[in-house]
Amino acid sequence: MSHYSIKHIEEYYQVYRKSVRDPELFWGEIAEEHFLWRKKWDRVLSYDFSKPEFKWFEGAQLNITENCLDRHLTTRANTVSYTHLTLPTSDLV
Repeated sequence: MSHYSIKHIEEYYQVYRKSVRDPELFWGEIAEEHFLWRKKWDRVLSYDFSKPEFKWFEGAQLNITENCLDRHLTTRANTVSYTHLTLPTSDLV
């Protein structure tokens, strides 16, 4: 998995055009590069403008905990990932 970063406005427009020209290819590549999937999708996007109805990544399965936390263990296992701060109730509005 890589880190996705757009560095300048020209790159933004290039990426935007790609996403509009072929949204299934664009979002399929993003999904493959940046998420762990338990089961890959059958189809990236299906839609019916007459209803309107849009379905993304039909048939796919993922575990959000794996994607938010577990996948970072190989590089960040000794880094704090969550901090909870409890405020006294008198400080709450």
